[in-house]
Amino acid sequence: MRKGFTLVELMIVVIIIGILAAIAVPSYVGVSKRAQAARVIADFRTILVAVEMCVADTGEFPPDCYPGRVPRELRPYFADGFSFNLRPSMDVRYDWENWYVNGRPKHPHTGILYGISVTTSDMALINAIDELYDAGFQYSLGNNYTFVIEFIPLSGEI
Repeated sequence: MRKGFTLVELMIVVIIIGILAAIAVPSYVGVSKRAQAARVIADFRTILVAVEMCVADTGEFPPDCYPGRVPRELRPYFADGFSFNLRPSMDVRYDWENWYVNGRPKHPHTGILYGISVTTSDMALINAIDELYDAGFQYSLGNNYTFVIEFIPLSGEI
């Protein structure tokens, strides 16, 4: 009577587990990135509502601010604990952009006047956002990708 498994049987089991892991891990990573992208899009919509309320109350957009910092003028419009800096749990910082200078964009090649930038080096996250979000989301500068609120079309764009 035989006790235990042969080396071949053990190797077959290890190969099967490896194949299952190779199938499951990429699916998990994709689902995880889509969930993070959905969070970023939801945060964008929250920030957009705060900006709209601020403009309705004051008649003007808040001034430009640094990445990861909630502009002082927007703070009253957010729930306690809302942050523009999601690090370290996600490689994401938000940045309110007010690039309006004399009626023109501060960075003419972007055409962006107002927006919320997502500062990240996570290209898989950017691709997931781009896939899920169906409005103005574009590369702007450095590691910034911007949810565009208002822009001046570049020549030839409508």
